[in-house]
Amino acid sequence: MNTRTVRRFTFATVASLASVMCTTGAMAAPSQKAVEVLGNRGPVANVGLPTHARAGSAVSGVLNVDVLSARSIDLTLADGQTITATLQRVASDEKKGTQSWVGTFEDSPGSLIVLSKAKGVVTGFGNYKGQTLELVPAAGGKHVLFAVDQQRLPKGDRVEKSSVGGSAALSTTTTTYGTGGSTAAAAGSVVHDVLVVYTAAAANKWGAATLESMIQNAIQAANQAYINSYASVTVNMVGLQQVSMTESGSGMYPTMSTLEKNTEVQDLRKKLAADMVVLVSQDSDYCGYAKLTKYFTNGVTTWWDANAVVYSSCLSNQTVAHELGHLQGLDHNRENTASSGWYPYSYGYRVCAADGFRDIMSYACPTATVPIINVFSNPSVTYNGYQTGISYEASPSTAAETARTLNDTATTVAGYMASSTSTATAPASPSGLAFSSVAYNSVGLSWADNATNESGFKIERSPDGVTFAEVGSAGTDARSFTDVNVRTLTRYFYRVRAFNSSGASGYSNVVNTTTPDVPPPPPAAPSGVAASNKGDGTALVAWVPGSSTASSFDVRREKWDSRKGVWSGATTAATVPSGVTSIIDSTGAGSYRYYVRASNTGGASAYAGPASVTVTSSTSSKKVPPGKR
Repeated sequence: MNTRTVRRFTFATVASLASVMCTTGAMAAPSQKAVEVLGNRGPVANVGLPTHARAGSAVSGVLNVDVLSARSIDLTLADGQTITATLQRVASDEKKGTQSWVGTFEDSPGSLIVLSKAKGVVTGFGNYKGQTLELVPAAGGKHVLFAVDQQRLPKGDRVEKSSVGGSAALSTTTTTYGTGGSTAAAAGSVVHDVLVVYTAAAANKWGAATLESMIQNAIQAANQAYINSYASVTVNMVGLQQVSMTESGSGMYPTMSTLEKNTEVQDLRKKLAADMVVLVSQDSDYCGYAKLTKYFTNGVTTWWDANAVVYSSCLSNQTVAHELGHLQGLDHNRENTASSGWYPYSYGYRVCAADGFRDIMSYACPTATVPIINVFSNPSVTYNGYQTGISYEASPSTAAETARTLNDTATTVAGYMASSTSTATAPASPSGLAFSSVAYNSVGLSWADNATNESGFKIERSPDGVTFAEVGSAGTDARSFTDVNVRTLTRYFYRVRAFNSSGASGYSNVVNTTTPDVPPPPPAAPSGVAASNKGDGTALVAWVPGSSTASSFDVRREKWDSRKGVWSGATTAATVPSGVTSIIDSTGAGSYRYYVRASNTGGASAYAGPASVTVTSSTSSKKVPPGKR
């Protein structure tokens, strides 16, 4: 059986694995209403915008506080067009104070949008039908959304691969690549630890918190690309901070030289056991620069020096994923590279046609404007009917399979820097996975954390208990997760595993549940609440239902405290099912007042009332003094 045909992932028909699972329920209800990202919107003058903003493309507004917990979001552009994105995955780390929302635009196959919060600041970027959109904070507590003008960004990047003390850095033999087919699915995840640092100039340009949020976007965009491409890789940002080194003032090449020798950065790398280092700077002669050096001692590989420099204004341009790709053994599309990757298929891929595309490793087409799609080349993934790569077995001379290369090099890259003793082994598996809540619009999970050395947890979901896909991640010591990307009346299976630099744990137990239907709206409040003294130490409380949708009524009672001159001791005197419109409340002598509300699975109405009464043990009834009402 040709697994590449069976497992093919088609951007044109489904936007993501998450959307596949969200549409499996035969009785699934329509999507919940999308949350508008910016409220109180208005146009923005070109003055004061980032230099790479396209003229006339900006709109400002107040960021919706619910955007990071929404299942779908709307962005209204400067021309009035509203585009909708659907959640694919969330990534949160309470200890680091970060949260990311990763999704895709419903009408743009292969598209991406990422929103992240770091140090309380939210930023975002997306690729939509050939344009790159960016969201950053603005003056007056607002945010600004704009389209990136690619003509105002540097063209291309720089790549160097070398070796010291031995053979070529990137050499392979036919026995290492000639037996496999194209990547159709990733069996597990290999963790690549990345240290990201930034200069004072980059922090001053954006603000440190804003810049860190932008970097978080770039890392999560790369992780989503690995998922989309069936690449068995996860990038784990083990460090993120400003460093004292500065730009050279003469471009990225001398800055790279400084980075390689900078003791502050290299000491950080060793301390954190980071496989790769990314410096975010204000060098603007390239969008990015990647340099990989392999060191030998007596013919044996001792370590790898893997560094990249990225211009801060290119963070929304998938430059981090691109430069990390070079450090992971990938090269550009064949038309734009003179070197070779680790394997004869380690190339990006593009189709320069009106309905074509380019992948993350490819340069722009010279004859057609095509969108960048969030995928590494893989013939098992299609876009608009095109395969997004060419298999080596089908055509060795034109092969383009960077996703396959990522899987081939994953273990080597994970060993660029030896792990510390605390993470020398994979973490213990979580256990006791259970549901903490199940609602029509969310599913809450909890588990026991049995590891002491995990970097985080990955949460996977399946529509059938067989085919799972990642829907979220959580940080160190996490014990819970809420999946908000669910539909009503749909069955879901979940499992969780921990991960660190040495790999992933085994899976927890698998649990499954079916989400309920959308609850009805709360019923209308009752009316005509009345209370009367029965003369035997009890009160008769009656009311008129306000609607036929109530499932129960709550009767609340308060007592008059004559010493303090206040009503006090509020308590629920009774809860009765629908159809009951009165109760007899045994209170004993005293002055009381009553309220009644209606409830159903959708919530409760407001309380109706009050109705006041003085209860006696005789047949006489007294009215409550006016001052006590």
